[in-house]
Amino acid sequence: MAKRKRKNRKRTNSNVPAKGTLRDMADRLWSLAVRNDWNWKCAVCGCGGSGKLEAHHLLPRQHENYRYDLRNGICLCSRHHQFHPDTSPHQNAAGWVQWLAEYQPNIHRWYIETNSGVRFRQFKGIKNAAYYCDVIRSLRQYVDDEDYVRIVGVKFSRWLEENE
Repeated sequence: MAKRKRKNRKRTNSNVPAKGTLRDMADRLWSLAVRNDWNWKCAVCGCGGSGKLEAHHLLPRQHENYRYDLRNGICLCSRHHQFHPDTSPHQNAAGWVQWLAEYQPNIHRWYIETNSGVRFRQFKGIKNAAYYCDVIRSLRQYVDDEDYVRIVGVKFSRWLEENE
C-alpha cells in the first residue's frame, strides 16, 4: 500500500491545524455521523457491516450552509451511491429523486423544499479556522469518543475542550 503524501498546509497557530486539515476533519466527522445515524445500513438495500458504506450529500458539498447538516446526508452502499443505474444519485439523478419520494418521503420533502429555495440559505460566514473548530465541536455529539479522538487527535481534542 502506497503511503499518502501529506499536504503542506499553513497553521493558524501551533495548537490548531491548518484550515484545510480542519475541513477534512469536519468532513470525516460528518460522514461518520451520517453513517451512525443510519445505523450503518444502506438506505436503499439495507446492507451493512461488511460492505463499504458512504455518506452522500443530498445537496452538494459546495452549499456550505448545508455541508455539515445531518439532514443533508444519507447512508448508501458504494453500489447504490456510485454505480446502480436506477438509484445512484451519480448515475441517475431523476431515478434517485423518484426513489427518495417513494421510500424516504420526509427526506425527499426536505430536499425539494431546500433545493427549490423555500428553505435555501446562502452561506454568509467566513470559512476560517474558528468556523471549522465550531463545526467539529458541533459534530462531536454524534460520534463515539474513540472515533472522535482518532479523527481529530488527542492534543487537538483537548485544545478544543479547553477553548470552547
